[in-house]
Amino acid sequence: MSELFSVPYFESNLKQHIDMNKDKSSRTDAMNSYYRSVVSTLVQDQLTKNAEVLKRIQNLDEAYNKVKVQG
Repeated sequence: MSELFSVPYFESNLKQHIDMNKDKSSRTDAMNSYYRSVVSTLVQDQLTKNAEVLKRIQNLDEAYNKVKVQG
């Protein structure tokens, strides 16, 4: 299993989210839905230190861009 909130973790979850929603939405819409959901959750998390939230968002962004390029 990938380390929680690492780039591979987010890549895996993005791909799963795309697969789970392939009949309901486009690949891009599914990716955007997952991305917005995670960012919203991280921003609302009052218990996580700012540096940790930033790192998680950076990892999510990197994973998003990797999965997007893979097409």
